[in-house]
Amino acid sequence: MLVLPTTCTSLSYPALCLPATCATGGDPRRVVPPSFAAYIDPALRLKLEFAGFTLAEAGAMRITTADRVDVNGKSRRVEGEGPQTVAELGFEDVQTIAMSLKLPSVLVPNLTIRPAAHAMQEAILNVVLVEVSTRWPRWTATCSEIVFSPEETMNRLANCVGNGVLAALAPENVIGKEL
Repeated sequence: MLVLPTTCTSLSYPALCLPATCATGGDPRRVVPPSFAAYIDPALRLKLEFAGFTLAEAGAMRITTADRVDVNGKSRRVEGEGPQTVAELGFEDVQTIAMSLKLPSVLVPNLTIRPAAHAMQEAILNVVLVEVSTRWPRWTATCSEIVFSPEETMNRLANCVGNGVLAALAPENVIGKEL
């Protein structure tokens, strides 16, 4: 399957999709990633591999090449115009690439952050496996949590969705089951 990076949506306040907005306190030198995909994608992909899926990472698939220019022993990279990876394309183009690679499906993870009770935010992770030939979902997994910390909440969501996929498709690989 071709795996897209997690995207984030917040209709009420778009800045909620930035981990730095949710990070509070702690070390001011702490580096916060630019998107929640950094917290969600590794755990989700691990669970999908446990479920037996072979993954092709859209963010790592380059669609253009970069030029390297060497001048007086110094090298620099010159990127081309437009999208650089499959992850930056629209879904129709992603579908075309998946078909050309004979990949049967595309995984589309989406994180929605919305207001919750008591001035909190709720994060909802929805993961859809889309059949390339029909554009119909093969399965959908959804989990939600109140956001307490960007790292912990997003990791919990990824594990929740991943465990749901494991329980449905490969119950023998569920971590934490009774022996």
